[in-house]
Amino acid sequence: MTISTPTPPPGAPRFVAMSTDGSRTVVADSPARDAVGLALGAMAQTIAARGSEFTVDLWEPTTSSPAKWQYEGTKTFGGVTDSVVPEEIAPTLSAREQREFDQRMQTLSAALGRAGVTAAATEVATVARPLSAANTRQIAQWLDSARPQ
Repeated sequence: MTISTPTPPPGAPRFVAMSTDGSRTVVADSPARDAVGLALGAMAQTIAARGSEFTVDLWEPTTSSPAKWQYEGTKTFGGVTDSVVPEEIAPTLSAREQREFDQRMQTLSAALGRAGVTAAATEVATVARPLSAANTRQIAQWLDSARPQ
């Protein structure tokens, strides 16, 4: 069995995420790695909310020669989630409290996704439950600044 490296995207080397569904669609590209990471984090949040997942091939310029491509591998985002949040994740809350809790969960989940950290919904909920919105944003900023460049 031979495994071949995918073909690089067209154009000059830059940071690129391409779909792996056979269409070779560029889903995010930028001269900056962070911009692609942010785009993928936002896409992952949306896809996970639908209970779906997507896989991309990651490409970047080589460090030795910016005019050449370097394949960084494949990464999968999203996954199957329950449409109803279990009681252990979010106990019965008022509509306002539920919206605030959902926002904290989404903020933390997106930041963890951008940082390449996989966490179960119960783990994210345990962290999100006692936090304020401002503290949640601060943790998300820390995760964004700590992720590898």
